[in-house]
Amino acid sequence: MPSTPASTRYIVRAAADDNAVLARFLDSIRDTPAVRLIDTIGPSAGPPHTVVVETDPATAEQLKQRTHNQLMIEPDSPLSLF
Repeated sequence: MPSTPASTRYIVRAAADDNAVLARFLDSIRDTPAVRLIDTIGPSAGPPHTVVVETDPATAEQLKQRTHNQLMIEPDSPLSLF
């Protein structure tokens, strides 16, 4: 899915640090054209604990509801030193 003005990056992680929930989420978005995986964050020798995806706000809200709040899905904000 190419970036569009309506697309936003979101940080996604399991609410209870449950790697299985995040793994199921990753499997589910592979066949979801409205969601694009941008990056995975975690140890090189283990499963990721956080992922960055790009999607529109409505799809992000649907994902939150579909996962029954087992995932924290928040807009990605640029970091600033000041």
